[in-house]
Amino acid sequence: MPKHNKSWVKSKTIITLVGTCRYCSKELLNTDSFVSFYPKGHAHYQCMREDDELQKKVLDSVEKQLQQEKKFDW
Repeated sequence: MPKHNKSWVKSKTIITLVGTCRYCSKELLNTDSFVSFYPKGHAHYQCMREDDELQKKVLDSVEKQLQQEKKFDW
């Protein structure tokens, strides 16, 4: 029996909704750059990166204040 050729073109890119971003609450598609968290949740990679940088700045400023207070603690 001869094999017939396909007469349709299958879409190679399937776009699906992954969820909402933990930080900006926008929709997250599988074509976006994103990270998934263990218990649940997803986030854009850029949103997570900005939040991590902000947390690091806050932590550094708190540590700097503690060091300054130790200098004057007699």
